[in-house]
This record gives sequence, structure tokens and C-alpha cells, in this order.
Amino acid sequence: MEQQHSAVILKSNPHGLMISLSPELPFDELVAAVGEKFRVSADFFKNARLALTFRGRELTREEENRLVDAIVENSKIRVLCIVDEDKESAEFYKKAVMNAQKKKEDGDGFFHRGSLRSGQTLDSETSIVILGDVNPGAQVTSKGNIVILGCCMGTLYAGAGGDDKCFAAALTMKPALVKIAGFAARSAIIKKKDTGDYPVDPKIVYVKDDHLQIKSITNETLCEYLA
Repeated sequence: MEQQHSAVILKSNPHGLMISLSPELPFDELVAAVGEKFRVSADFFKNARLALTFRGRELTREEENRLVDAIVENSKIRVLCIVDEDKESAEFYKKAVMNAQKKKEDGDGFFHRGSLRSGQTLDSETSIVILGDVNPGAQVTSKGNIVILGCCMGTLYAGAGGDDKCFAAALTMKPALVKIAGFAARSAIIKKKDTGDYPVDPKIVYVKDDHLQIKSITNETLCEYLA
């Protein structure tokens, strides 16, 4: 299937969808065009679970997240993962989708694609990996571990079932509140309009000697956590 649009072109295979984007269109207009494209195509895709590739222009993480949000909000597509443009083949898409589905179905963890906005909550009975940011006013609760491949500025609660061996980690750790089982710590107040424009500085939060430890992720730190 291939659909033409002045700003957006879709090309699909059984496991993935390649989205070609206009390099000239202002980004806000491009988001609207992507949303409209998927709105009118919603019946075709139905409840498909797909891997995506964006091509045609360079995208920041925030721009990519906005495009994924536009797709999800205007269709019933479940975005399982993003495939790099240089790996767009039907076989690679198939493997990417199968791996993403396996992660969802394994009892060991849950995978969430997309950022959480203020007021949004995400609860999980298992460990969770978030590909995106947790913005001010958003909350993530897990009975297992929490890993954020983005900037955390909201509230984290790992080990919500009482397991103080759990941890929380993020590429940028600026939480308003972080809890591990019965231990909690607050950081500086984060404004709700914070852009999350912080340098990447991966940190892990865990309990050691009845205190929360917030440390940079190094071999030494990981050895201490595992000890």
C-alpha cells in the first residue's frame, strides 16, 4: 500500500510502516498533516501493531514523540518500536515487531513507547521501560523496576508492592518525587512547563543501608547495587 500526500507518504509492509515526511513544511503543520493522514486511514490499519520508520527530515526526540502521539490519537495503531531508516526491510521489521511483542508478553516487564504529560499516570504490575520522557505532573508506578530512556521530571514509584530491592533509572533524573518501596526523596521543584532540556546524565536510584541512593550509573555503582 502506498498513499500520496503533499506532506506525508505512507508505505507499508506486513510488519512495519515507513512514513516519508516533507522536509519543508513547518513542524506544527506537519504534525497536523500526519494526524489527518492516519485519521482517514484508520479503518485500513484497524488495530495493527507496527514498527515505524520516519524518513525525509531530521527529527529530535520531542518531535518524534509528537508524531507518534498524532498517529496514536488519530488511529488504533499500537506503535511497538521505531526502526532506523538504514534498516528498513520487511525481515528487519518482522524481527523488531516480534521482539517488541515478546517483551510485552514476558512476565518480566512492560514496554511503553511515548512521553507522559502532566496529569497522566502509568501503572504496571511488572518492571517497565519507557521510551520517552516523564514530564512534570506525570506519574509512573511499578511493582518492579522503572527504566526511563529519556528525561524524568515527574513522580516515580518503583517497588510499589514493597520490594526495596527494586530500582529506578533514567537518562536524565530530575524527578519531583522518587519512591522505592517505603523510602522516598524529593528533588527541586520542577515547573510544569519545563522543556526537559537537560544534559544526559544517567542515574540510578536504589535503597542501600535503609537510605535512598541516587548515583550516576557506573560500573562501581552497579556493583554496589548488586552487592
